[in-house]
Amino acid sequence: MKLQAELSQLDPLDLLHRIRDSQAALAALSSGELGSGEERESLEEFLAGLPTLWRQGEARPTHRECAPKPRAWRTHKDPFEKVWPEILLWLQQEPDATAKSLLERLGEKYAGQFPDGQLRTLQRRIRDWRRVMARTLVHGCHEDEGSGETPIVVGAKENA
Repeated sequence: MKLQAELSQLDPLDLLHRIRDSQAALAALSSGELGSGEERESLEEFLAGLPTLWRQGEARPTHRECAPKPRAWRTHKDPFEKVWPEILLWLQQEPDATAKSLLERLGEKYAGQFPDGQLRTLQRRIRDWRRVMARTLVHGCHEDEGSGETPIVVGAKENA
């Protein structure tokens, strides 16, 4: 009975208005702006603009505008570090080989050392190698301009 009586007194629009005021106050405190908030649009104007608000981008005052920079360090030891030169030789001989077929070859040669769970890691390594090789072929350069990396090329001849 008490809950039903309390439920009848609750107004969802009033709750939305109080939540929005609290968010604006928190955003003002965090940014150092201590205004009264009177210049803000009314709740009715805000609700009327909701159908087109998505076109303006993120509407939350706490939204971060720039994505964090990708990290440059490894979180795990590279499982293919010792056999990568061998994988590169295989890729030189058969450039269209899939990561799955190369992982199977590694499994035959080094039994039990490379589980199937490392397939995605090998796919990423091969994708990066192919990207560097494609840039080398297209641009005729031996450096990855975007990251400063040097492509890993086994048996490639220098253009003199």
